[in-house]
Amino acid sequence: MKSERRSFPRSAQSGVARKQPPNAHDVEKLLHFSRQLYAHALTLQEVIRNDGEVAYEDLKPRYDRQAAQQFEIFYHTFKLPSRARRRGAGSGE
Repeated sequence: MKSERRSFPRSAQSGVARKQPPNAHDVEKLLHFSRQLYAHALTLQEVIRNDGEVAYEDLKPRYDRQAAQQFEIFYHTFKLPSRARRRGAGSGE
């Protein structure tokens, strides 16, 4: 018995490749998700380093704050207009 191979029609497949670049709201959501994932990774590293002696829930607020501080540069860079970014880049400060 010959099995039929099912696939999406060509028009449906080509529509995926034509997606528009993400807008500002999507980039903010991506940054927020990335920050949460980073905080989670930092927390898990510390739990593993302490052989589970300190609970994840006890460490989480500390690493949430640390991740937020480290991601501040991304949020500020994202919110600056492109002219301000170019001006600030060459100031040497």
